[in-house]
Amino acid sequence: MLQDAQEMVKCCHACQEHANINHQPAAPMQPLESPFLFDQWGMDLVGPFPQATGQRKFLIAVVDYFTKWVEAEPLAKITEKEVIKFLLKNIVCRFDIPRTLVSNNGTQFSGKKLKEWCEGLAIKQFFSSVSNPQVNGQTEVTNRTILQYLKTRLGSAKGA
Repeated sequence: MLQDAQEMVKCCHACQEHANINHQPAAPMQPLESPFLFDQWGMDLVGPFPQATGQRKFLIAVVDYFTKWVEAEPLAKITEKEVIKFLLKNIVCRFDIPRTLVSNNGTQFSGKKLKEWCEGLAIKQFFSSVSNPQVNGQTEVTNRTILQYLKTRLGSAKGA
């Protein structure tokens, strides 16, 4: 039976194309300091994807570092205003005001409007550099998982 399962996986085109293969060498684990539920969130954008209904072609994803809870939503455009709207609706109103947000240096995350909004709510912002995205590693792993799932499920769909 094991041999039959292995043969089936070898013949499955989608399984081969979207297999979860680790291409990075092993490295020491780095502990994350998040002592409370929903205290520290990692945030990133995924896309662009083929355009969906409502002209949505991006995905914003945030991950709680303590519980690994994921909140994600499709977006038509990636602006500071959209990021603030998402954070208010999906994080602040549902889980309380976080202590910290970790993201990359994209203009939608490091702009003046979001900075002032975070300061007004006493949220600390931390940024990962382009050369070291592992700082926001939990979110990067979540993004890979979301992408793998979408490619596997929607790979043969129109526009994918």
